[in-house]
Amino acid sequence: MTICVAATAADKSAIVAASDRMLSAHFLSLEFDHPDAKIDVLGRSCVGLSSGDALPTGELFSAAHGISAQLQNPQVGQIAEQIKDAYSALRKKRIEEQVFLPRGITIDEFYQQGLIRSFPAEVAMNLDHMVQTMDFGVELIIAGVDGNGAHIFGITDPGVAASYDRVGYHAIGSGMSHALLSLVSSAQHWSLGVNETVFNVYRAKRQSEAAPGVGRALEMRIITTDGCRAVTEEELDRLEEATQKLMAPQEIQARDLVAALNFDEADNGSQAAA
Repeated sequence: MTICVAATAADKSAIVAASDRMLSAHFLSLEFDHPDAKIDVLGRSCVGLSSGDALPTGELFSAAHGISAQLQNPQVGQIAEQIKDAYSALRKKRIEEQVFLPRGITIDEFYQQGLIRSFPAEVAMNLDHMVQTMDFGVELIIAGVDGNGAHIFGITDPGVAASYDRVGYHAIGSGMSHALLSLVSSAQHWSLGVNETVFNVYRAKRQSEAAPGVGRALEMRIITTDGCRAVTEEELDRLEEATQKLMAPQEIQARDLVAALNFDEADNGSQAAA
């Protein structure tokens, strides 16, 4: 339950990322705005965003620090691959803890050492089904800029990474549909400048707040080869002012058009005829 958005800009030389601050955890039956940033810095010019269970995210993103220590300037794709592998490993660990260890076996014993064939077929199929359908409950966006330009990767169950470079933007969380529809309607494209993209991403985040579980709090980052900088509160206020000025004329025109419709007169005429 959240919203995270990333979009490329300035001919793929920059990334604009935004998220709310809503956190949820699998052991809690509530959601809350957290003071800490949800956009994690994974490298000089790379960030990670997450939706779903907040607890595994720190461990997943820590995998990026390992490759950053090994390579001076890792590619965004290399960071995404490292986190994807960590995602698969952590998901496997959770499956083992929840499905197999309570039964006195390990996942490797079940699959690799052939225990799957020693169980009754119905039991083996049920255990395998639990493995295949286990929902880790975490989605990630890895976004950054390297020597080859701006890149956006999405990572989802069961540990699959997909590139969104061609589309130029991606969103995750309960507000995903609202955000993506906003970006589509605003004709967001990687060729647009940073100013326009920041505004489009801001509007997408605001429109996503109509979805359940999306918090009102907002943080934004602009990522280039020079690093990652936060959009200030003053800049957010100016973006909100621009959004209101854009919407107000449209609302006024819409109200005038609705007022000019003749449905009320048609209804009165029908009632009179009756």
